[in-house]
Order: sequence, then C-alpha cells, then structure tokens
Amino acid sequence: MEVEEGVSLSSVTSFKVGGEYFGFETVRIRHILEMSEPTKVPLAKEYVMGIINNHGNMIPVIDFRAMLGLPSDDDLPETSIVVVSVDGTAESYLGFKVDEVDEVFDYTESQYQADVVVEVNRLVQRSLQATLHVGDKFIYMINLDELAKTVEE
Repeated sequence: MEVEEGVSLSSVTSFKVGGEYFGFETVRIRHILEMSEPTKVPLAKEYVMGIINNHGNMIPVIDFRAMLGLPSDDDLPETSIVVVSVDGTAESYLGFKVDEVDEVFDYTESQYQADVVVEVNRLVQRSLQATLHVGDKFIYMINLDELAKTVEE
C-alpha cells in the first residue's frame, strides 16, 4: 500500500463472528491460538468460558458469540482464541473465542468512520468505536479498554 506523505497508517487484525467482521488494533494482540477447551470457572458470567494456561499466564477466555447474544457454534473449523493485552502487561491478558481470524491490514484515516451502525448486544455495543470500510468488508473496530470494563463488571 503506497501512502502519501503525512498520512498515518494504523494496523488492524480482523476476525469474524456470526457473519460480521470485527477488529482489534494489531499492536494489542499477543497471541492467536488454536481453540482448546478452557478450564471452567465456577459462578462465572455466561460469556466467560473459563481460563487457559499460556506460557504460565492464566488467561480468561471470553466467548465473543455469547457476548453478541448469538448461539454457540462449536462446529466451525477456524475457531481461534485471540489473546489481547488490555494495558500492555501479561496480567491484563484476555482471550476471545472468535469464529475465524480474517486478516491483518493497514488502514488510513480516510477509511475510518466514527459512526458505527450495527445492532449488537448491549455488552458489545458500547465498546464499538468505529467502522472501517476495506474492500467489500465493513469491520467494526473494538475499543479494548471499554470491552475489558464490560467483562470485569
């Protein structure tokens, strides 16, 4: 991608859940793991699948489908866990079960639209920060700080 001087690029990793595309800032992603069954946590919220141990780090795994109010679909072949860092430390890792990791791409401000027009569960709605139009896809950007607050409530 050739970019004019003075135009800044940002990187996004997109993923698919329930037929929609969502994205996290690539700089916040620490691992993309094959799906493994998390250890259940008693009295956890319905969207918390449990925890996994990754290189000595205990990581809560959140079912993004459940957060969106979608039924579970365990037959998807590309299901992955996207591990992100909320504040840059291993203690703040969260894992999100997604249907499929899509791609990593750079975008410019001209592709970034602050308006988000999609009907999703209220748990996720307040963490949507923008829409990116890339090719024929609309990617709903997630504000990880807001999403982490929702998970912790």
